Amino acid sequence: MTVQRPRVLLVTFNRLMPADQGNSRRIMQLVGVYRRLGYEIDLVYHNEEGLDAGLSQAMQAEFGRVQVLASRASKRIREGHFALLSDWYDPALAQVCQEMHRLRGYQVVHVNYVWYAPLLKGFGSEVVKVLDSHDLFAERSEKYRRAGMKPSWFSTTLAEEDSAFRMADAVLAIQRGEAQEMAARGHRHVLYLPYVEAQVRPFEPPAQVPRLRLGYVGSGNDWNVRSMQAFVAALARKAPVLPFQVAVAGGICRHVREMPGLVNIGFVKELGGFYDAIDLALNPMVGGTGLKIKTVEPLSFGKPVLTTPSGAEGLAHLWTLPVLDSPEALVDYLFDTLLPDPVGCLTALHTQAVSSRAALDAEYAQQTGRFSRWLAQRVSATALASA
Repeated sequence: MTVQRPRVLLVTFNRLMPADQGNSRRIMQLVGVYRRLGYEIDLVYHNEEGLDAGLSQAMQAEFGRVQVLASRASKRIREGHFALLSDWYDPALAQVCQEMHRLRGYQVVHVNYVWYAPLLKGFGSEVVKVLDSHDLFAERSEKYRRAGMKPSWFSTTLAEEDSAFRMADAVLAIQRGEAQEMAARGHRHVLYLPYVEAQVRPFEPPAQVPRLRLGYVGSGNDWNVRSMQAFVAALARKAPVLPFQVAVAGGICRHVREMPGLVNIGFVKELGGFYDAIDLALNPMVGGTGLKIKTVEPLSFGKPVLTTPSGAEGLAHLWTLPVLDSPEALVDYLFDTLLPDPVGCLTALHTQAVSSRAALDAEYAQQTGRFSRWLAQRVSATALASA
């Protein structure tokens, strides 16, 4: 007799293939967690990031069932730059997801971002409801204003965000500090689940360094633009011609001016090749919200990374690599510490990277185990109550 695997309904607006953005990689991380626990995963792609034949084929190959719904969310931003959940939620999702539940019978419904939480209200107690927050969005616009930047994307009120959290059986936090803040606001159903990517390359410090090769890869979002512009300006003040190579990749290239020694290489199809070509990764963040995935990403490819307090946010309790105070301090480190003894310095950085990676892996295993145990207990209890 064939035993039916338990099923998860995953709902997202993110283009998951290729998973070349931090949020899509986070979602695929959870897909892997569910799959290792024996779940079959169906997908509702709430199309806001495009659809083509390649994406359609990739989704069909990855998931059990796939339903695509064109988004009709208004994405309204109110005066003062805030939005209610209803301003970004698409009510058409409810009918689509309920019909899939009728046909497939889900044990778990997993949604991403707080404005998708209203979808959970349509499912009864027989379904375990999981909300992956990705970030804290209450009063997010104020972080932009304090930095002298125009707010962008979604920001809401504390009351709206708290109401979204209460719609879920569990809220996932990607940073320990975010989980602590949620708990301080009275939420007792928060599970901290950090982001760690699989180790793709081993750490191998170079035996010799003919010329230092540094690299940064990132999107063209507002915080990345401000960070890289500050970093490049500090480089230019230090030396009109750089004594090392800096490769810049990704959407950020549209916003970074080249200089002797710094080159924009545009979009890279395969991150492994990019990291193989550098000695050290950089992430000179000046601010932002959420976990900076591009701080932990280089470790997966066997490369140490230098960053700032903003870039190490959510990681400080595990991090043994240097954290420089600012982009300017990072530039000083490159010239004053790394350049005079590149082999010795890189060897030390590799040792610290190995330590940081081991700490990340240990915490990820611990928190994934906690989530797995909670899910098993909750699904079992729900099944007994529904019997």
